[in-house]
Amino acid sequence: MKALGRRTSALGRARAVGRCLLAAAALTSAFPAVAHVLSMSQGSLRLDGQSVRYELRIPLAEAPSDPDRQRILLNAFRVTAGGSEGERATGACHEEGGQELLVCEASYRFAEPPSKVSVRCDLPTVTVPQHVHILRSGEGASARQTVFDITSRESEIRFVPPTWIETVATESGAGMRKALTSPELILFLVALALAGRTRNELLACAGTFLAAQSAVALLAALLAWMPPAGFLESAAALTVAYLAAEVLFLPEARKRWLVCGAMGCFHGLFLGVFLGTAGMSPAYFLPSALGLEAVLAVGAAGLRLRLSSRRSEQLVALLLLVLGLGWFALRVVG
Repeated sequence: MKALGRRTSALGRARAVGRCLLAAAALTSAFPAVAHVLSMSQGSLRLDGQSVRYELRIPLAEAPSDPDRQRILLNAFRVTAGGSEGERATGACHEEGGQELLVCEASYRFAEPPSKVSVRCDLPTVTVPQHVHILRSGEGASARQTVFDITSRESEIRFVPPTWIETVATESGAGMRKALTSPELILFLVALALAGRTRNELLACAGTFLAAQSAVALLAALLAWMPPAGFLESAAALTVAYLAAEVLFLPEARKRWLVCGAMGCFHGLFLGVFLGTAGMSPAYFLPSALGLEAVLAVGAAGLRLRLSSRRSEQLVALLLLVLGLGWFALRVVG
């Protein structure tokens, strides 16, 4: 009977591992659509009498590969005023030589000059879900900045300089949404929650990760350093895989907080690139982004300490390891 029990237990563990690997394989097969996490474009909106002129600047690598990409991109951006959608009088796209950019321009005509417009941006639908579109409306230093992503697709825009409160709200909100919609960061925070074996170790790991991330983000934004997107995404995938491997194969490893700090440097580059591209103030963006990261990490760790078992932790770590390595392989091949 004991031998039968052991055999049944071993069979149960094998089935659990098999289900975990199948889930990892299924998620990895979906990576071509979601693994490209550093996807951004910029736009400008200007009032010109009865017309509103829009310009989109998107890297060629981020644009749809469809032959009719001009129609797809321009249809993903709509402007309305007073409840009426603007009539698109012009619309065309062209490649900007030597910069690997696709530039699209369109104008929207209204019956009378609008004092404010409502914008609907569906670029995350036609590119990748993680796509972020940064729209500047107005002229010069007084231009208003609006961030569109999968969580925020509509916004009302007035062609007047933003107040300080509006700037703080926009940039703080962008920081929180960036943390919430970054799959590479979410996966790493789950791995970090597994890595903290005690409450003190979790606090040390999270603290060094956030400190390193903040310092590198500030430095990268200050130096306007823009590492290749492929390098950043490959590095992020390896941070997830490495920390998961340490949880699995080095359960008694010491000074794990040093590892978390080193990983924070790579994730800080993501925020630095975003800050440099968007031209946002780190004083507003970083506290909200890092604050939400801390909440997510502590929440994941709390659930793990209360509800998980050693076996379930190993299965989650195995899943993260497979996901990280599969993601890395796809980025290298792509």
